[in-house]
Amino acid sequence: MKVRLGLVLAAIALISGTGCAPGVGEPGVSPAAPVTLEGEVLPEGIRPRDNSHTRAADLFLLQAQEAATDEDAEQRFLEALEAAHAGIEADPQNPKSYFQAAQANVGLNDFAGADSMFTKAEELHPRYILETEAWREQGWVNAYNEAIEPLNAGDLETAVEFFELGNQLYSERPEGFLQMGSIYARLGEMSESVDAFRKAMEILEETRLVQMEDPEMAEVWKQHWEIATTGLGQALTLSGRYQEAAEFYGLMLEENPQDTQLLGALAVVLTELEQADSVRVLYDQLLSRPDLTERDLFNAGVGLYQIEDYEQAAEAFRTAADMNPFNRDARVNLAQTLHIAREYEALIPAARELLEMDPLNGLAWIFLARAYSELDRVEEANEVFHQYQAIGYEVENLRLDGEPEGGGRIVGQLKNTSAEPGTTVTLRFYFGGEDGQEIGSLDIEVEMPEVEELQFFQGHFSSPHFVTGYRYEVVS
Repeated sequence: MKVRLGLVLAAIALISGTGCAPGVGEPGVSPAAPVTLEGEVLPEGIRPRDNSHTRAADLFLLQAQEAATDEDAEQRFLEALEAAHAGIEADPQNPKSYFQAAQANVGLNDFAGADSMFTKAEELHPRYILETEAWREQGWVNAYNEAIEPLNAGDLETAVEFFELGNQLYSERPEGFLQMGSIYARLGEMSESVDAFRKAMEILEETRLVQMEDPEMAEVWKQHWEIATTGLGQALTLSGRYQEAAEFYGLMLEENPQDTQLLGALAVVLTELEQADSVRVLYDQLLSRPDLTERDLFNAGVGLYQIEDYEQAAEAFRTAADMNPFNRDARVNLAQTLHIAREYEALIPAARELLEMDPLNGLAWIFLARAYSELDRVEEANEVFHQYQAIGYEVENLRLDGEPEGGGRIVGQLKNTSAEPGTTVTLRFYFGGEDGQEIGSLDIEVEMPEVEELQFFQGHFSSPHFVTGYRYEVVS
């Protein structure tokens, strides 16, 4: 059972790229020891040894870390790398030269090269693992931070390459996998998104007990866990792996049976599995809760619409819309639901409320004219139809992509139905915050395309506040 045409789905909230990765302690040399913290006995292998090349590399690495400028540090790292390669050429079985080359590569942000050199050093001298871990983590931090600029600029492909390189270098932290899961979802690569979120959950599971001992770290752990579990469930659902998603949400509900978002998410996947009776039970349970959020109600409306329970779906959308005067999407879905249910008396005010927020919505005009016509209010139907025709253009495929750190991006298409091509239309968008109050506006100028053609437009709204909805008007 699929979502019927015309219904707006809630956007997935993804984690932001702003901000840098938290760092690590200063990488350094720890005393060689034959046993890891997990109790693994490490063989010594080939013992590292010094020569003129390793001594030169040590000096350059020390100078790089003490350099006053980035340019000086880069030069010293290059010299350290050259000395390390000379050491490898002179003595290919000396693990210290490989370790030094890896350290220099970390400083030069050559993450693949660093991983290769660390791996070779660890193969030759397994006890190096006790020393390389801190350096690998420092390389991971560098790679994570290198990904931030392209991520914020919308270059997702480049950003994910850096996250992948970082995770290849050091795979014991969840943040990079969380970012990769989110980016892959945005790129439509859902299988990769599932894998990334699952890896993040594995890391978080392993660190749960330790992190919970520190209140501050426990809070961070909980935030990461929520991102990982929400992302995995959504990725499984969007990739059509409904049975896996249902089993996953079932396990999550065992841990937190009062979580309304999990109840709603499980109802969605059970709908896709065509288990309508189970879905109704879940929605009855969900809608009886007094603490439902606007998003809970919106998502419940989508699920109820899918199982053709239009009466309850309309009520859910109406309540969500009443909670936020900027929730344009809830009003779109309410009008669509009332139209398909042939509830024409209720459709008239719903369509008019939608047009107040979305005045160029062609479907809203058609719904309103249809409602008057079906109620034999012919004169009013004709008046509405003539008003619609007189506009000469309409807006289609509007979408708001809110950003977790605040602000968002609005995209859409302007369709010319009868207006003069080449003229300019200015749309002023008003955005609402979490308290339902207006937090700012944005003007977008759109050039009128040829008749019956579409013109894509977009605009970015910068704000420290989280955006919960929008409306717009034509100002010229």
